[in-house]
Amino acid sequence: MAAPPGYLLLLFSLACLVPSSCSRTLVLPLARDPSTLRYVATVYRGPSLDPVPLAVDLGGPSLWLDCSASGPSSSPAVRRVPCRSIQCLAATSDASGLRRACPGGASSVCGVRSGGGEAGVLAEGAVAVDSVDGSGERSVAAVDRFLISCARAAAAGFAATGVRGTLGLGRSRISLPSQVATAFGFRRRFFACLSATEGVIVAGDGPFFSHLSADVSKSLTYTPLATPNSPRASDYVINLTSIKIDGERLPLNSSSPLHSVKLSTEIPYTTVASPIYSAFAEAFAGAASAMGMASVPPVAPFRVCFDPRTIGTTAAGPDVPAIDLVLQSEMVKWRIGGWNSMVRVSDEATCLGVVDGGDRPGSSVVLGGHQLEDVLLELDFGGSRLGFGPPLSTMQLSCSDFRSGLNSMASSSL
Repeated sequence: MAAPPGYLLLLFSLACLVPSSCSRTLVLPLARDPSTLRYVATVYRGPSLDPVPLAVDLGGPSLWLDCSASGPSSSPAVRRVPCRSIQCLAATSDASGLRRACPGGASSVCGVRSGGGEAGVLAEGAVAVDSVDGSGERSVAAVDRFLISCARAAAAGFAATGVRGTLGLGRSRISLPSQVATAFGFRRRFFACLSATEGVIVAGDGPFFSHLSADVSKSLTYTPLATPNSPRASDYVINLTSIKIDGERLPLNSSSPLHSVKLSTEIPYTTVASPIYSAFAEAFAGAASAMGMASVPPVAPFRVCFDPRTIGTTAAGPDVPAIDLVLQSEMVKWRIGGWNSMVRVSDEATCLGVVDGGDRPGSSVVLGGHQLEDVLLELDFGGSRLGFGPPLSTMQLSCSDFRSGLNSMASSSL
């Protein structure tokens, strides 16, 4: 594990002289932080491959790292990027979600600012992630000149305990999936499976699902990615035509003819814009009452709660009204139900895990981590499309099956 990244890349190049071992899968195990409900992954930095825990930001434009302890000017592990450089221009292009700030002129360091207001400087250094090759051998795959947004101070919003920054997986040139795809010649896509216990992100050549009893990738539905209506061009956004509760269409705000859904790991629960939320909550409560579900007083932050003793069960969890997000056509729907739609907050209350998102501009619906858990996602930013599957529980699978399967692929070669 202490081998320098250049040596690891040399080993990878030599290994690929043997065709059966040329395929490589990059693996990022995920754990959910119980205090913030954010998902945390670990990458390795520097010549000694020091582990660095990072909060996953699905639509984030880059790897934001807390460099307050040893800034880029003093740490040999990172090198500052000048403002007049190809790297700086690529990192701050219109499609990146980052803005360039060079107060000292073209000869100064490349300053960057995210759409959320975080400020830092662009630096480069070795970054590595866990990987499994075609023969099952485990190692790390390193990018020697990985571009990093180096935060100026620890107050950059890194909330999860022990977390050193955020790991951006968005549609930008310097997100982690984009940089590793360029470095290793992968397709510009990755698969994500979020979980409260054993989530995972995988990228590379595959095969990803050969260890499972069914090829779950064949169950995915695809929809085009849309242009975000937000300061972050790197977000994953899809168009929304309508919302249905148990087949009944909700009236959407006519003053906003264009609606969209954003995927986010920054919030734990889905939000719906205020002009739509009241009708959404009322329709769900009415459909639930028709199913015999008894309402109970709300439990913050949720507004719609029920007595769990009055809720039936299915293979996917609670038997509750189905929520359909109708995307580009009536034939393409993202159905949310079971435990993806409900949250058990106590023995006396199970609540609809959707909250009022306020009147802020942007997507009408923001799908939070809870609604994305145990749903296989293919984020194909190269092909500008999103693939999503049904809840894995309906196939007697979970995210832990992916993760344990990748581990067994590796351990079988030891």
